[in-house]
Amino acid sequence: MSLLELIDVMHKLTRLHYKILRIMESNMRRFRFIPLQFLAKKVGIKPNKLENIMNFLVKNKLVKKKQSDYIGYELTYKGLDCLAIKALSGFGVITKVGPKIGMGKEGDIWIAYLNNVPRIIKLFRISPKSFRRIKIHRHYYIPKRTYSWLELSIKSAYREFRALNILYQNNVSVPRAIARKKHAIVMDYIDGVELVKAKLEDPIDTLDKIISEIKKAYEVGIIHADLSEFNIMITKNGDIYIFDWPQYITRSHPEAEYYLKRDLDQITKYFARKYQVTKEEIEKIMNKHFKNKDNHT
Repeated sequence: MSLLELIDVMHKLTRLHYKILRIMESNMRRFRFIPLQFLAKKVGIKPNKLENIMNFLVKNKLVKKKQSDYIGYELTYKGLDCLAIKALSGFGVITKVGPKIGMGKEGDIWIAYLNNVPRIIKLFRISPKSFRRIKIHRHYYIPKRTYSWLELSIKSAYREFRALNILYQNNVSVPRAIARKKHAIVMDYIDGVELVKAKLEDPIDTLDKIISEIKKAYEVGIIHADLSEFNIMITKNGDIYIFDWPQYITRSHPEAEYYLKRDLDQITKYFARKYQVTKEEIEKIMNKHFKNKDNHT
């Protein structure tokens, strides 16, 4: 279901539907499948009548139904999307949504508009495929606690929103984060292409700009920790923007130096491989920005 199709569904939802979805969201830590009897008590409707209402939500894939030892319901990403989009619309940061323009490891990217001004909506979608990777590599993951995929998505959105705000306020070249609600972030639209798709006329100048932004982020205490040619945007004017920050770590992290070096190595190796930038040219750029960090050259 696209966001445009979801908007059509949202037009059919009543205040009661949204109340049910909000109750389900607030109780997803307590239950995997929320019992019908529990929901009925919270909503103040008899179970048999509520079941008919829930069937509409199930039909539109906003919730999933479980019926074995008891009847229960689970909020889906589409249900969470409804809550997020409605809240963002209420904030006055978007007036309509457009097409999907990208899919990342952790979420989908859509065009949205405030009147006729384009913006980006990033909807985080932690899936079974990425779940194991998160447990291993995400520094905010707490192994002793069980998270649902929806909770992890909300947590990822919160972290990226926080990182983008800190970086943008300190003049690091990242998209401006405008608003966040649940697992969704609205940010400025950047008219450009990913580094991996770009054909650079002056790769050394571009590499210099990227290393400069990595250094600026490091100086304000943030390390990307998963940087690659897939999450750097190049505009027609040659400006660069770094995105996808939910996995960031702070400079005080015990493995900060390791992840900083890994980010730098990933980018410099890409330029050496694709544009034949020499070791000497790379060392010159690295020494310019990281004079006292010989281990990063």
